[in-house]
Amino acid sequence: MQLPDHSLRTSALDLAWRPLPFEMGGKGEKLLAAAGCPFLESASQLPAPQNVTIDSHNFYNLLRWAPVQVEKGPVFYTVQYKTQSYDKWGEINCTHIAETKCNFTSTEIQSHWITFFRVRSELGDMQSDWVETNAFMAVKDTIVGPPTLKSVDSKSDSLLLNFLPPLRNVNFKVEYHVHYWEKSTDVKKTIITLNTLVKLKNLRQLTEYCFQIQAAVESSLRPYNCGLLSNTSCHQTTMSDGTKAGYILLIFLVTIFVVVGVVMGFFYLGNFNELIKAWSQPSLKIPSHFEEVCVCLFFYLPRSSVIGISIS
Repeated sequence: MQLPDHSLRTSALDLAWRPLPFEMGGKGEKLLAAAGCPFLESASQLPAPQNVTIDSHNFYNLLRWAPVQVEKGPVFYTVQYKTQSYDKWGEINCTHIAETKCNFTSTEIQSHWITFFRVRSELGDMQSDWVETNAFMAVKDTIVGPPTLKSVDSKSDSLLLNFLPPLRNVNFKVEYHVHYWEKSTDVKKTIITLNTLVKLKNLRQLTEYCFQIQAAVESSLRPYNCGLLSNTSCHQTTMSDGTKAGYILLIFLVTIFVVVGVVMGFFYLGNFNELIKAWSQPSLKIPSHFEEVCVCLFFYLPRSSVIGISIS
């Protein structure tokens, strides 16, 4: 038995008023836009969080997002995660929270897992769409800070560096790259070590050396996740014992030479005092015309007069 045609057909009027089912940002929105119909936000739909980012510094991991502003009341948020190996969303310690951040540092999420996160806003019975992040792997993506220099012990041919690690209580390999160079040149050398006590050897005495230190974390996706470089620090090597002995001997000899020179100077000054006086104060000499007068007086005057003149 064949049914009438009107029971199998939908009238043009029905197509005109029948709404298409859709979700915010879903296929329905695209269908409405394609049909030329204005898009009206559903009353039960919340705006989704924006600017969702992951901040990770020294394996302290935070998921952040911009707050959703509505007039109806406070908005709460829920965060979920999944891993690349287990494609199922699960809850973490950020369900229906008021803060716009989620700290997943101390959760069961391992640092070497490739993880995805998503967050949505919630207000009463209303919920927004999920906003999903890109893949995150803490051991690869975290920003490792620079080591902190604690002390420097300077020797004539070495510098002993003691620094504090940026990471503590980690269960993976961390090594340290120490880059150093003479301050007067740009030729750099690098020491790679697992220790936080490093000795720069075969240095020149009385020379200023500069260095920077960075930590590197072992990763399965790439050799190492190299951290930030420390501030440049410069220190000068000391004088060797042999050089010190040479300087002391030189100072001693110079001192002896100066003392002997002073003593001999006083000795010669005492012996040649008269010579010095004669040189510094020449003897008086009677002018020639006075000498002629005196000679004439001596020969032409009576001896008693000359004696009297000389006595007086």
